[in-house]
Amino acid sequence: MEKTRTKPARSVFRPVSPDTLALLTAYNQDQRCTFLMASNYVNAAAAGLGHLLSGLVPVGPEEPRVSYLLSSGLEALSGAIKLARHSAVRAGRDEGGWVLLIDEHGTYQEFMDPAGAGSEDALIPHVLAVPSAKEAAHRHPSVAWEAVVVVRERHTDLGDTTLLDLTRECHERGGLVVLSATELELTDPEIFTNPIGADVMVFGESLAERQLPFGALTMSPAAHQVWHNRVDCFAHTSTYGGNALCASAVRDALERTGHVTEAHREVLRAIDADPQTAVAYWGRHINPDIAGMAQVFHLNIDAVRAAGGRLTTRDGRDVIDCAGGFGSNLRGHNPPDLVPDVLRRHDPGHDYFADLEHKLSQLTGLPHAFPSVSGAVANHTAVTLAALATPKRRTVVTFSGNYGGKTLFSLNLSKHGPQKTESDEDAFRPYYAHLAYVDPFAPDAVDRLRTLLRTGDVALVWFELVQGAACRPLPAELVRAIDEHRDEYGYLVGVDEVLTGGWRTGEHYLAHQDVLRRADIVTLGKTISDMTLPAAAVMVSDEVLARAEERDPAHVARLRTEFRHNLGAHISLHAVEAVDQEPVRAEQLAAYAELKASLERLCRTSKVLGGVSGTHAHLKLTMGHRLLSFPHGSGPGTLLTLALSDLIHQRCGVYMPLLAIRHRVAADRDDLRELADRLRTGTRGITPLMIYRYAIGRLLHDKLPRLSRLLIGRAARPQVRNAAKAPAQPAHS
Repeated sequence: MEKTRTKPARSVFRPVSPDTLALLTAYNQDQRCTFLMASNYVNAAAAGLGHLLSGLVPVGPEEPRVSYLLSSGLEALSGAIKLARHSAVRAGRDEGGWVLLIDEHGTYQEFMDPAGAGSEDALIPHVLAVPSAKEAAHRHPSVAWEAVVVVRERHTDLGDTTLLDLTRECHERGGLVVLSATELELTDPEIFTNPIGADVMVFGESLAERQLPFGALTMSPAAHQVWHNRVDCFAHTSTYGGNALCASAVRDALERTGHVTEAHREVLRAIDADPQTAVAYWGRHINPDIAGMAQVFHLNIDAVRAAGGRLTTRDGRDVIDCAGGFGSNLRGHNPPDLVPDVLRRHDPGHDYFADLEHKLSQLTGLPHAFPSVSGAVANHTAVTLAALATPKRRTVVTFSGNYGGKTLFSLNLSKHGPQKTESDEDAFRPYYAHLAYVDPFAPDAVDRLRTLLRTGDVALVWFELVQGAACRPLPAELVRAIDEHRDEYGYLVGVDEVLTGGWRTGEHYLAHQDVLRRADIVTLGKTISDMTLPAAAVMVSDEVLARAEERDPAHVARLRTEFRHNLGAHISLHAVEAVDQEPVRAEQLAAYAELKASLERLCRTSKVLGGVSGTHAHLKLTMGHRLLSFPHGSGPGTLLTLALSDLIHQRCGVYMPLLAIRHRVAADRDDLRELADRLRTGTRGITPLMIYRYAIGRLLHDKLPRLSRLLIGRAARPQVRNAAKAPAQPAHS
């Protein structure tokens, strides 16, 4: 397949402005909460932005319009295509999930099919890219499109009759029309216009004036309907999506460019002043079903202060944060040295990513870094590089239970993962045609792997060494087999260290350093954000880089540049260097070893807890009573886990959704001792019957409040008396 001309290699970001530095400084010094619960974080900044976008973006004839907030325009475009394919599956149209991408300058084609393998074998199949509507009509006259996606440039003629015919036909058969405004600047008067009647509009970094990572997918009520339920509402979430800092930056940018009216400001003031108003608008315009569930089990913490490992709520409670931005927490919320050591000293003319690459090379043993803005985009980049480096092979082997993200390719790595995030089987089909899954815990897992390797077509074996949701490591025998056959069969090994990297699992920066030879490709994320800005990276060997550049040097150069964010790299570099000190690391290892021992003692005496999974700062409590034993990820199991997590939150002052303990990696001993003490005191007396009563009571809270109160009784009454106090800071601070 002939590829469209490669887009020039340049960053989607501009040098940081004084306004951006001032915003980051204010967030840090005011100790505002930036990251908390991935895309599920209910916060006023995102609620206000959702309100603005609902009024500004004319998709569909009526409000409320819903916007999923992400970290890049690429992620938002992925979401739009997923939405169209899921809508087709739900409607019973199974004609291949064909998507027409009208992309004059090849902005996105290379991300769909980087190796030029053709629409059947592309990493993202059945996305046909053309430079114009006339070319589409000529080359693909009889394809039934589930989506027509138009990447809008400043000179794009949206009144072209051929284009209007294509969009009309797509609408008539029930498909979605998507207009991508990622290439327009916020100052462009056309950025929020919709002359083709699109059902969905996609925005990217330009909405933040190319200062910070950002993307948004804004949908009409009708288009959003397929995801408007309590399963599919999780179909396109991300670790960094909807974080308060990036949402605030976009709100400020919209104000500076004249898009905010006094009527808007009145609503924004109400949202900022009242937590219940914020929840209402977040639910109306960001994700109504997640908002409802968050209120049922108190996931929407109203944190007025976030520092170190602590949150202070509006009612004065001191809460230990074990959600940590779904594992993004390296040094804690709002590190006290960020302003004096980074923001005041930042030099836009200095290449901090080159410095970060050097540091990460020292830590990982892999010499080359590719920038990213999320773990999902990093995983997409990693597989792209593997495809370019192994052009004669197609098969990617991964393992059920793996989680890789929810963008168009990374969702392949999550398809049999721990989360049930879509209610229709193969909701986003077609998936990559050459992906092979192995159940890592099946008795024949090693034999199944070897059978695949002997075909000679395996390009990449990809896995999480410790599967994140359950804190469950892959069997040692399987990991040894992956390592032992590398030279014989010539495949690449890729390890997703987005969650497990950054010293989260123990002594080494990477989890896999002690159990197999260095991987060829490693993805990093979460902790390098330093709980401030979205950040991720892909590390590769000399051989992978050389082979990929030999195949397509222009695209490799683009991948090295596209998401290069200089301030983000400076923040990441400073955070990693601050923690990479031998005395600091030794103290943290000892503190977490003590915590795990304390938790294991607690579990042995508990009536409901079954044990502790994981190691170091990557831990998870399990439920052990036979009345609480349900398969991981099942509906009853998830419901009871949420109920026990909420009981722990209310009784202990410890915020640990789904019983996961992802406290800051750079915790000190006093932090973790208090965590253990709170859990020991607060879980005393919790029984299986109490958990069942509490779960049912919370579910009935709105419809039958009196019965709800009767069922809950005194179960959630605080057992740990604590008042807000100055949180302990990491030892290196």
